Amino acid sequence: MKLFLNSVLCALLICSCTTNTSKTTDVLSYVDPFIGTAGIVHTFPGATAPFGMVQLSPDGDTKGWNWCSGYHTSDDNIMGFSHTHLSGTGWSDLGDILVMPTVGPIQFMPGAKNDPDAGYRSRISHDADKEKASAGYYSVDLLDYHILAELTVSPRVGFHRYTFPKSDQSNILFDPTHKIFGHTVESYVKAVDDTTIEGYSKSDGWGGLRTTYFVAQLSKPFKTVTSYTAGKISKAQEQLSKDAKIAITFPTNDKESVTLKVAISMVDMAGAHKNFESEARKASFDEALANVQEQWKEKLHKYELEGTDNKQMRMLYTDLYHMMIQPNLFQDVDGRYWAQGKIHTANDFVNYSTFSFWDTFRAVHPLFTLTEHKLTRDIVRSLVSRYVDGGELPLWELCGYDNTCMISYPAVSVISDAILKDIKGIDAEKALEAMIAVSNYDYVSSSDGLSGVEAYNKLGYVPAPIPASVSKTAENSYHDWCIAQVAKKLGKDSIANLYTQRSMRFMAHLDRKSGLLLPKDSLGRFVEMDMRDWESLRPHYISGNIWAYSYFYPHAVEQVIQAMGGKENYVASMDKTLNTPLDMKGEQHVDISGFFGLYGHGDEPGHQFLYLYNKAGAAWKIADAIHLVVDSAYDDARNSMSNNDDCGQMSCWQLFAALGFYPVCPGDGQYVIGAPMLKKAKIHTANGTTFTMLAPNYSDKNRYIQSAQLNGKPLTRGYITYQEIMSGATLEFEMSDQPNKQLFN
Repeated sequence: MKLFLNSVLCALLICSCTTNTSKTTDVLSYVDPFIGTAGIVHTFPGATAPFGMVQLSPDGDTKGWNWCSGYHTSDDNIMGFSHTHLSGTGWSDLGDILVMPTVGPIQFMPGAKNDPDAGYRSRISHDADKEKASAGYYSVDLLDYHILAELTVSPRVGFHRYTFPKSDQSNILFDPTHKIFGHTVESYVKAVDDTTIEGYSKSDGWGGLRTTYFVAQLSKPFKTVTSYTAGKISKAQEQLSKDAKIAITFPTNDKESVTLKVAISMVDMAGAHKNFESEARKASFDEALANVQEQWKEKLHKYELEGTDNKQMRMLYTDLYHMMIQPNLFQDVDGRYWAQGKIHTANDFVNYSTFSFWDTFRAVHPLFTLTEHKLTRDIVRSLVSRYVDGGELPLWELCGYDNTCMISYPAVSVISDAILKDIKGIDAEKALEAMIAVSNYDYVSSSDGLSGVEAYNKLGYVPAPIPASVSKTAENSYHDWCIAQVAKKLGKDSIANLYTQRSMRFMAHLDRKSGLLLPKDSLGRFVEMDMRDWESLRPHYISGNIWAYSYFYPHAVEQVIQAMGGKENYVASMDKTLNTPLDMKGEQHVDISGFFGLYGHGDEPGHQFLYLYNKAGAAWKIADAIHLVVDSAYDDARNSMSNNDDCGQMSCWQLFAALGFYPVCPGDGQYVIGAPMLKKAKIHTANGTTFTMLAPNYSDKNRYIQSAQLNGKPLTRGYITYQEIMSGATLEFEMSDQPNKQLFN
């Protein structure tokens, strides 16, 4: 007989969906964690709290491009549930502390995916009655064992509820050797008493050399303990080796539910026990589920969106959900955390990690500055602490370790935007010091080689053959502009002047005839390329997309327009980029995807591109372009995007597209107007005010802005400001089926 969830959860999962988020509508009903779990979106369906330390989710594989999150819809079996995952990234690690319930003889190896009977794997079905997910909850029927597995979380604890069949040998396996892409160096397991298991996994990978400690407690005593190391199975209660694992066994009645609580720490075993006492000792599974649902409701209700249909509502609220999975809480309840190879204590801030800033500085963090001031402050203070504690601002930090993936120094944008928006609690002087230091740090990128900073300062640009030379010059120039703005705010004129000059270095790459940013050698000569061959282009641009980077100068669009002979010429170049068919040879990088003409939407550096029409005097063109991208590149299905979600950046672009504005240049305080795709939206800001966007006569046909009003007065400029949003302004659009070609001119 089918095993049913408790009535409260059923009510959540089957609640009716309307086309607005009124008080009677459960906003969680619009969140579908399965969105993005097919294709190459790389999301996971498991349970997590907003910005939590634990992401408790099933793993079907740990190798291959499709399994960066450990889960892909193509799998018909899984090997268990691990407690840490990355969402939407193009590389991975984690998968810490795998737990798997079974029935019958104990097996310690998962077996091959194509032969699940050879190990402890279980077949699953993706049918709606066999696998379910919502914000903070996941369940699946383990078909081989007739077990219903349910998962929920608190910030630092994974709660498992397993409903077993009648058996004298029901088991739970703990496999700390399990990793996604990384590898285990050492593992330890111990049966502390007849309800408690503890241990750790020391591993190396994208998150560096790190240790994940855990303490797990079962809701009923287990009868026997079986452990494993080096191919040998024994009754030893404790094991320390490279591959130590442990399993517990107990009898169960038919449909008996057993709860397992697993607290983790990246600091030490004492931290795991403190986290357990704080978040798990007194909490039941249902209480934990109710708590995490309330946390998600509180976050999601900051955005009241009135979509055109349920599909759009599902896409947009799942976008918000995916944005709020990371950055991740990365400290124990006592404030201790692991970073840069040492244990530190956070004083007067909450420490975070999982910083995919190369992706998320573009839109995710400018969104957080509207609604999440405490989070933004804590992120910035976490970053500055890395500098103060003896290192540099990280490029791509995972688990307190800078893996130096990608290019430039994107943390600068996040820090400067927060300072320039006067978010309280940030030491701006120390932050500026940290930003200046990283802007002159000649690091080596794990993905793109030498940073080229030394040459950048010597020549005024990054020369070929340094990898991704054009991309590095372009991004460095923008981040230098950010530093200049902070220095100016602090009255440090000499620094502001220096970095303002540095911010224009990208112009060294501008070919005024084509409008493209082209590579130069160390002698200042343009490097010849075959514009129809990916292999010729790829060495000079991150992800190989010349067209994305040829429009990446968010702080200096007006200067480029002037250099190209004016707005008419600039608009013509944009039109050409959007309308020229892609005709390339050679192997394209996996991140070069989602093409509309030559514009690849799957490549984050182009995300501001469509909004440049506004700055070039052709704002009316944005409506058709936005609809083309959203209608073609986004969906509410499992295969929902053309590329990785990249810690929510792809999702955030769609949300801003629907709201009708976008942060083209984080740090300038402006949100450039595009074209709304909603009738109404409210943003409840961190100041306690409510910003309202109205487009009452919007429809797919009425997609063009005829006019705009801000607080009842005509808006003739093509942007709104951060201060206006935070003051609780009302922005109203009059929409039409005909474009207004004089809009904002």
